[in-house]
Amino acid sequence: MAACWDLLDDIDATLCVLQPRQPRRSDLWRRVAVGDLTTVLVEAAPERACPRIAVYGPSSAADPLKARAKGARALWTSARGARANLEDILGCALPPPGAADQRDIRLECGICFAFARGAEPADQLCASDRCAQPFHRSCLAEWLATKEDTRQSFATLFGKCPYCSGNIAVARE
Repeated sequence: MAACWDLLDDIDATLCVLQPRQPRRSDLWRRVAVGDLTTVLVEAAPERACPRIAVYGPSSAADPLKARAKGARALWTSARGARANLEDILGCALPPPGAADQRDIRLECGICFAFARGAEPADQLCASDRCAQPFHRSCLAEWLATKEDTRQSFATLFGKCPYCSGNIAVARE
């Protein structure tokens, strides 16, 4: 467990952490600024040497980073700090603490306007590169369920983005 906390402390000290704003020891995740409306969610766990890395943002910026993040386990080494590991994995320089222009990093849900709903981050994004508005999955599912033009296939709702009217889908939980 100490190695897990050391990793999170290193992230807090060396990277621009956007969420949680005031982390507790029970918060084993960090949302880190990358840039171009893109963030990385780093989830540490005591049983894993390499944290889980998920990239969020418009597909034009996030897709290349997602492809690189798939090989994270092979590139992550505990001999280097979190910043060096993440920069090697993502292939880009990350902003230092407090350096990100928060206007370019939208984290709040476009429906409830909250950063987090319980422990759920706003990680469902509109697929349109010009929109890329984030939503909580539960907010988007509730909103789509109220619209007459929403279609459902098994546990997935298909409808229109509340911001740009582009196609959007969300799995019901």
